[in-house]
Amino acid sequence: MESHAAAAVGRRSAILGGREKGARAGSLRVGGPAGAGAKAMAMRTRGTKPVAPLWCVNSADESMHSSPDEALLLKRKSEEVLFHLNGQCIYLVGMMGSGKSTVGKILAEVLGYSFFDSDKLVEQAVDMPSVAQIFKEHSEAFFRVNESCVLRDLSSMRRLVVATGGGAVIRPINWNYMKKGLSVWLDVPLDALAKRIAQVGTASRPLLDQPCDDPYTAAFSKLSMLAEQRGDAYANADTRVSLEEIAAKQGHGDVSMLTPTNIAIEALLKIGSFVTEDPTANDHAGNLQADSQSRSIKAL
Repeated sequence: MESHAAAAVGRRSAILGGREKGARAGSLRVGGPAGAGAKAMAMRTRGTKPVAPLWCVNSADESMHSSPDEALLLKRKSEEVLFHLNGQCIYLVGMMGSGKSTVGKILAEVLGYSFFDSDKLVEQAVDMPSVAQIFKEHSEAFFRVNESCVLRDLSSMRRLVVATGGGAVIRPINWNYMKKGLSVWLDVPLDALAKRIAQVGTASRPLLDQPCDDPYTAAFSKLSMLAEQRGDAYANADTRVSLEEIAAKQGHGDVSMLTPTNIAIEALLKIGSFVTEDPTANDHAGNLQADSQSRSIKAL
C-alpha cells in the first residue's frame, strides 16, 4: 500500500501542477494565468461526462434552463454573489446522486470558476478507472486517504467549484480543508435519490452495489442508513439547499420537476445570504425565482 500511496502523491502533484502559481494569481480558469498542468486538468475535468441528474430533460436538444427569465436570474444572482465571494472556493456536499457535479458545472460556468470533481481527481491520482474499482482492489480507507489529499491540495487554490464525494464529510480533516472556502449542502429527499439510483444502476456506487431483486428498496434502505450516519456531518455545511423547499416555493409536489438551473439559482441565493449575512436576501430572491417560474408556466 505504501508504494501505491507514494505513486498517488506523485500523480496528484502532476495533475494539479501549477497550483501554487494558480493560487497566487487567484484563478485556475481555463485560459487564465494558471500553469499549463492546471489548465489541462481543468479542461479534462470540464469535459467529463456528467452523471445523469435527478431531473429529466425531455429531449437531447432541450436546454437545462426552463425559461429565459430563469437563465437571466441565474446570471444576475451570480454577478451579485461573485463580488462578495472574493475568490473563495465553493464545495458542494451531499449524498451520492444528489446532483453535485451537474449543479457544480453550472455554478462554475456562471461564476467564471473552474470545476473539479474530487472523485475524478482521486481516480486519476491513483491511476484507476473508477471509485468502485479503487474500493474493490484497495479499500474504502485507501480511497478516503487519497480523497483527503485531493481536498487538501484543492483548498490551497481559489475560484473553484468542487463536487465532493458523498462520504467526504465523514472525515473531520476534510472539513478543515473545506472551511477555507464555502460549503453548500445539496439536500435531496431519499426517495428521490433511491428512484434515480435504481434507474441508472449501482455499478459505479460501491457502497450500494449489491445484487437485489428490488433495486429501489435496496437503495432506499442503504441510503437511509448512510443518511443516519452522515446527517450531522452534512449539517456542518455553511448553507443548505433543500430541493423540497425549492419545489414547495414553485408549487411542485415532486422534486424531479426541478431543473438544474432551479437548484443552481437557489444555491446562489443561499450563498449570497451567507456571504452578505443578510437573511432577507434569500427570501426576496426566492420570490423572484418563483415568479419567474410562474410566468413560464403561464406562457406555455
